[in-house]
Amino acid sequence: MSSRPKLTPFGSLLLAGLAVIVALVALRWSGPVEAQEAGRALIERLGCPVCHDIPGHTTQVRLEAPVLTTEGDRVRPDWLFRFLKSPETIRPAIRARMPHFRLTDEEALALTEGLASLKDRLAPPLPPAQRYRGSVSAPAREAAVKLMSKDYLDCLSCHFDGDRKPAGKPEDWGPNLERVPDRLDPDWIVRWLRDPSKIAPNTKMPSFFADDKSGPDDILDGDETAQMLVLRDYLSSRRARAPQPGYAEAKSEHREANAAMGRSLLVRLNCVGCHRIAGFPEGRRVGPPLGFQGSRVTREWLEGFLRSPVQIKPEYAIMGSDARMPNFRLTDGEVTTLTDYIMARLKDETLKPLPAAAIDPKLAAEGERLFSVKFCDNCHRIGSRPGGIGPDLTHAGRRLNPSWIYRFVLNPSHYLDTRMPNLKLTEEEARLVTAYLIHRERLP
Repeated sequence: MSSRPKLTPFGSLLLAGLAVIVALVALRWSGPVEAQEAGRALIERLGCPVCHDIPGHTTQVRLEAPVLTTEGDRVRPDWLFRFLKSPETIRPAIRARMPHFRLTDEEALALTEGLASLKDRLAPPLPPAQRYRGSVSAPAREAAVKLMSKDYLDCLSCHFDGDRKPAGKPEDWGPNLERVPDRLDPDWIVRWLRDPSKIAPNTKMPSFFADDKSGPDDILDGDETAQMLVLRDYLSSRRARAPQPGYAEAKSEHREANAAMGRSLLVRLNCVGCHRIAGFPEGRRVGPPLGFQGSRVTREWLEGFLRSPVQIKPEYAIMGSDARMPNFRLTDGEVTTLTDYIMARLKDETLKPLPAAAIDPKLAAEGERLFSVKFCDNCHRIGSRPGGIGPDLTHAGRRLNPSWIYRFVLNPSHYLDTRMPNLKLTEEEARLVTAYLIHRERLP
């Protein structure tokens, strides 16, 4: 049997060096790939493809977001108004999140009225004796607590209760029960407990009371209706409702906001892109395509925009649409992940950088004259000048990549299905316009 040859000190050192190189190469290539996959996953989770055309990207947000067909039965209008003005996480297990649309009081009120009008007209009302009376008796409270315990329905294995996390798996976590008095209509709770899947077909909530034989026999003599009523009474009155004055104040100030306006807003804001509502369209892509966004904008601007979106295209309002980029309340890590992915993957690989000399600041003044001669300011706002349907170019030098501007003004349709006409600029004229937009803030 031959023995393994021993390495010389030099050979050992060489082998160790090769191992380090291999490790560094692996790190170099695996890190960015993992980061890019994280960016793709975040785009899908947030639902960006609902509003934006991003080639090769899809999303399941429409299947995850709650169905709003009977939202008017479910939630209290005053809570809904506050939620629309300042969204928060309701269902921690859902990957999608409700973004902040920066709604005015009038818009939030109209949406509240529109959603409040969405009800199940075929559902029979509770008999008068079963309707919520605003309190819970001591025996009813005791029965409800027993029903919710681990030995029976085990509600806290899935639901938050204040700051207390559920005992079950995160993918099964349900809404916080502490918020029930503020959020849910008490009598809707009874309908929900009776058959959750009828209201939300994809829910993970079990049908504990789907028939007259599944209720615990040793609580309220097994009477399922009585059990549901005590649960409803306990959850709805275990603490006082938090005051929600915003809704009443908005109704007093904006009397013209009504359900019809709100239903229209549900479509114009593209709420129907994420939420299914029976009788409403499925939504449309209201935002710009993002296939070349990494070539289009600067990294610094993109990071700031993702943290705090602002209006870029006034055409949405002028053309009769209220669509706007919402604020997803991204963490710093999420902003970095999205920015890294967009800058690395969503770009035009054929775009060549312009030499700095090609857009010398000295060309900006001549570019300003050309911008006016070509009637660009008929559509685009610059500073305090009035604009039209095109994007505001006041801060184009901070927002846009010079190479992208140059290529775009030469041939707008290369990047976008746009109203921007091809002005038949020469390459020299395109450089002048680019220099003006990039350096205009330095002009006297």
